[in-house]
Amino acid sequence: MESTRVYLITGAAGGIGRSTAEVLAGEGHRVVITDVDQEAGEKLAAEITCAAETPVRFEQLNVRSPEAIEELADRLEAVDWPVHGVMANAGIAPPSAATDYSYDLWNSTIDINLNGVFWTCQAFGKKMIQRGNGSIVITSSIAGFGVVSPEKHAAYGATKAAVAHLAALLGVEWARTGVRVNAVAPGYTDTPILERARSESPDVFDQWMKRIPIGRLNTPLEIANATSFLLSDRASGITATTLHVDGGYSAC
Repeated sequence: MESTRVYLITGAAGGIGRSTAEVLAGEGHRVVITDVDQEAGEKLAAEITCAAETPVRFEQLNVRSPEAIEELADRLEAVDWPVHGVMANAGIAPPSAATDYSYDLWNSTIDINLNGVFWTCQAFGKKMIQRGNGSIVITSSIAGFGVVSPEKHAAYGATKAAVAHLAALLGVEWARTGVRVNAVAPGYTDTPILERARSESPDVFDQWMKRIPIGRLNTPLEIANATSFLLSDRASGITATTLHVDGGYSAC
């Protein structure tokens, strides 16, 4: 059985990040959850600590700040919470027609979804390389591998394509250091955001269902289990790749 480790998840206060924190804590690992939402993050940390009976720590973090990420990586090392694995999960998906993007909306999406992922990988990757082991999983999306419709979020799709390639680039660059880097590409997943979309635009939801071979949404737990696998030694021979968890969507 794998020894107890410390795993860090960005953007962990809800959805896939939350489920991954629950899975990792349930496996007996110490988990650091980060988010910009302090109230939601602290509440989640307390809930998982109680349920899993293992320490879960919350740290407020804005991934747009490389200085804040570096400071957190140093601080966790100093208090004996050295991070062995990271899920770089923080991201946003603001809808906009391409002709309507403002400068600020385009750049904020790139800053969080791409730059924030890179700064997270860099800060914690340096620590892992110094120790000679570690694993990183970046959250990409089916939107990074094909044009999903009828959604209009060019910035989101572009960043999700970029981070999947970033996982390949880092995975190869760091392959001989003992640090693995992969991505997971979720399909349409049963999160609160999609639940709102289902209630507000049932016709759009029906279009999604027709294009998913398994005929249903993925669950956050299914994405979390895939992430847990990639982070763990069970995936010791896997690096620089993307695991699609999309019910067959990308194959069609």
